[in-house]
Amino acid sequence: MLLSDKDKAFIAECTAELITSSGQTGKRYVPDPNAEKIYGTDDAPFVLDCEFPFEFVETPPQLLTTQKTDATISVLPDQEINEADHVEFNGVQYKVLTVETLNVFGVVSHKVVTASRLYP
Repeated sequence: MLLSDKDKAFIAECTAELITSSGQTGKRYVPDPNAEKIYGTDDAPFVLDCEFPFEFVETPPQLLTTQKTDATISVLPDQEINEADHVEFNGVQYKVLTVETLNVFGVVSHKVVTASRLYP
């Protein structure tokens, strides 16, 4: 075993502190479960599910075409978030493209989410 339980708890606490200390709060929107989905999930209206702490990193303009993503966010490991959800930061909505759970020496430290900006 590489890390003790105490070390694992310390890593999880430090990562959570970094994310929450950013002072940023986002909103998660999910397809309305009561709405009719004629053309799939993107057709359904989205409803507010929750607010959550995150750390936001906007993709630099020179990388936009190669990465095909507008932003990367880090969220707590227990944050429910799925591909195709919509998230909102500072009044701008994004569609979640990928969600990846990250491990640090066997400890789930956080999730990294890539998102593409939605234009009205």
